[in-house]
Amino acid sequence: MIEYILLASTAWFMGFFPLFEVYLAVPAAMLMGLDVFSSILWASFGNFCAVPVVIFFYMQLERIRKVKLWFERMENSRYKPLVEKYGAYIVLLLTPVIGVWAMAVIANGLRMARSKLFLSTAISILIYAIITAVLTNLGISFAA
Repeated sequence: MIEYILLASTAWFMGFFPLFEVYLAVPAAMLMGLDVFSSILWASFGNFCAVPVVIFFYMQLERIRKVKLWFERMENSRYKPLVEKYGAYIVLLLTPVIGVWAMAVIANGLRMARSKLFLSTAISILIYAIITAVLTNLGISFAA
């Protein structure tokens, strides 16, 4: 039981840490001995936890008057209508490319609805974690 908790927390931390994300956390967790489902679950959860952290610190920064004015100028960009219309799809496709940390900052800066941000990042992370796990499992099976 203790071994599982250590492996799960390692997978969570690797998913949370910006340099690892899901692409390295899932295969590493599988190679450390976690089963496929647990690797996907804990690495994805760790990766998703970055979104509320970014939102929390973004709200803290908005308390500073100059920063809030700068955020408001940034919010009124020409891309705002596109974000409102296609924001969830953009997050879904770009999260694995640029990372969940950067995507959360960008989506928050453009004032994407938080419910859409949470849902689309969760789906994106889960899809790419499953794809990574399947490819890793095929690679391990092929090498053995």
